[in-house]
Amino acid sequence: MTFTSKPIVSSPLIESSRAKKLCRIVGCTCLVAFALDFLVIVFPVNVAEAGWRLGTLQQISNRSIVILFGLSLLIYGAERRKLLRSISLFCFAIGISFLLFCAVVAQDSLSLQRQALDRISAQSSQLSSRIEAIQSDPNAAGKISPQQIEQAMQQLTTRTETAKQTANNSIFKTGFLSVGNFAVIGISLLVLGRYGLYLFRH
Repeated sequence: MTFTSKPIVSSPLIESSRAKKLCRIVGCTCLVAFALDFLVIVFPVNVAEAGWRLGTLQQISNRSIVILFGLSLLIYGAERRKLLRSISLFCFAIGISFLLFCAVVAQDSLSLQRQALDRISAQSSQLSSRIEAIQSDPNAAGKISPQQIEQAMQQLTTRTETAKQTANNSIFKTGFLSVGNFAVIGISLLVLGRYGLYLFRH
């Protein structure tokens, strides 16, 4: 006894409906995943702290492509005009928010950069004061030579400059990448929202 499989016959209309349904499923999954990540990232909330804001926005920017992908699929899969309009307006809202985040990230990056440099300078000044105190101490004069003190001052200066340069590069790279992600994804969401409204009107 043999079994023969019948080929699945479907019209282009059915295929399109299935594709849109699949897009809605994947799109909703992306949005739910992004929402869960967002809740995990932002709690506990500490908006007044610049370091918390910068770290939080950096993590959100790293996941921003997920919401762009999800909303794109939902716009393609939307079959009701009212739903299409709502998704398009949501794209505008998130896109504008992402562009505003660019200014927040830039401002907080500069603030943290100044704090880091001030902290390094303060630590360097404390160490320099200790070395000068040792240099002026008669009891330590016989134990430490002037060459050793001069060498210690040179090492302190070198390490201070290296620490400042490292702090500048680290904060700049973090802020630049976050601003770039938010700008690209924000503009893309605005374009996506405009396209969704175009589909809504036509």
